[in-house]
Amino acid sequence: MSGANASVILATAHRREQAASSRNGRTPDHEVIESADFALGVLAGKWKVHLLCSMARGIHRHSRLLDCLPGGSKKVMTDTLRTMERDGLVDRRVYAEVPPRVEYRLTRLGWSVTDLLISLAEWGDGYGREVLLARRSALRPSIDGRGRSA
Repeated sequence: MSGANASVILATAHRREQAASSRNGRTPDHEVIESADFALGVLAGKWKVHLLCSMARGIHRHSRLLDCLPGGSKKVMTDTLRTMERDGLVDRRVYAEVPPRVEYRLTRLGWSVTDLLISLAEWGDGYGREVLLARRSALRPSIDGRGRSA
């Protein structure tokens, strides 16, 4: 396919996309934003990432998971695990023992999130310094040529 033909195909696809979005009032950007917001909502919470990483390393017992949460309470961890179980990220197993033993494992869906966390960690490693520098420069007052804040 020549470059001219590819340009025509892309322009036609773009016009179709615009026509469809004007009919339903939604753009592809809206769909991306909604999907990203949904995914971030699933991961939102102080301890979810900690728990996902801990379970990915093989820690499954309730008491051991609590040890992985610096300053976390048992109640907050239990509530977080229940939310993660509700969302399909975690499977909870209770063993009929005395005392009862409870273990948590990542589901297929939970394991799929670990790839996202690794990507986010890589982004943080690669761009974290740049973000911190931008934050620092935003805190400094800008000075005009005469030594006054602009």
